[in-house]
Amino acid sequence: MDEIKKLEKSRPFQKMLGRLSNKWNVLIIRRLSGRTIRPSELRREIGNISAKVLTQALRELESYGLVARAIYPVIPPRVEYRLTELGETLVVALNALRAWAMDNNARVEEAIELFNEREKAKKDGLV
Repeated sequence: MDEIKKLEKSRPFQKMLGRLSNKWNVLIIRRLSGRTIRPSELRREIGNISAKVLTQALRELESYGLVARAIYPVIPPRVEYRLTELGETLVVALNALRAWAMDNNARVEEAIELFNEREKAKKDGLV
């Protein structure tokens, strides 16, 4: 029981959510799933991400133990990234989240629209 209390106090879910919940980390992890890729190719696939931001995100994910970087001593140096075993386990959870999003996106969009309509009606004094 003490072990469970310690774990709850450390808030691992909140920590991981904070680490992963930026604009790019989830996209990077999903695109690295099951393969090794060079940063330039990854950047093309993601689109709309600067080389600097991609490098920062990859280094951050590497620091979490989710991504591994390989540097090849050629000229010019070649760098490739892949998910670690730990990173691949995260893909399972992200795929479940993706499936949930695909199944429920229309309902969420509808809820947002209804909420905005209610707020507008309140603002206009209609409710």
